[in-house]
Amino acid sequence: MNPLKNRAGLMTGILAGLTGMALAGTLAVADDMGGMGDMNGMSGMSSGMGSSSAASSVGHGKGVVKAVDRKAGTVTITHGPIKEFGWSGMTMTFPLQHRSSLKSLKKGEHVVFDVVQEGQGRYTITKIHRVQ
Repeated sequence: MNPLKNRAGLMTGILAGLTGMALAGTLAVADDMGGMGDMNGMSGMSSGMGSSSAASSVGHGKGVVKAVDRKAGTVTITHGPIKEFGWSGMTMTFPLQHRSSLKSLKKGEHVVFDVVQEGQGRYTITKIHRVQ
């Protein structure tokens, strides 16, 4: 056999293995960064938008705060339909872009909020205000 072909095959195998390990590590980190929480009724739903426009679209919601987790930086809201994503009303747990907003939120309060899609199945509240 040709020794150059053996070396090229060995290098290709090593590079493929390193690429696979890097990808697996990236996926593990992304998975550890948090999830959607309680998404009753969300299976099979999509935003109805292409991936290029989903990142820039903003959904507008109204709902009631069910729980606030200051340590995790999340709020659970029972909200009405959010037409920008084609969602019906449901209860969801969202991370907040600005954790300082959690200080003023209390269980049972009525709120309005803006939410953006930050990736496949990941939605973050960018603005939230109590309804007076």
